[in-house]
Amino acid sequence: MKLEECEQMREYVRRWKETGAFLEKLRREEMQRSNLAESIAAFDAAFHSALYLSSPEKTSGLIEFHQLLAKTR
Repeated sequence: MKLEECEQMREYVRRWKETGAFLEKLRREEMQRSNLAESIAAFDAAFHSALYLSSPEKTSGLIEFHQLLAKTR
């Protein structure tokens, strides 16, 4: 590997270290500003919406699984 390529790689790693530190700081600040109660309410609403919109399975899938296993023998 050429010296120039090594220097480019070192610079790339150095920039990612700086970027990682910046992103971690940003993540911590966003977590401090967030409202836990609002987040829980939003996830709860999404969960109940998914339950309402999804249809229950007609079978547990056990019979289909056994049929699949029988084919692989």
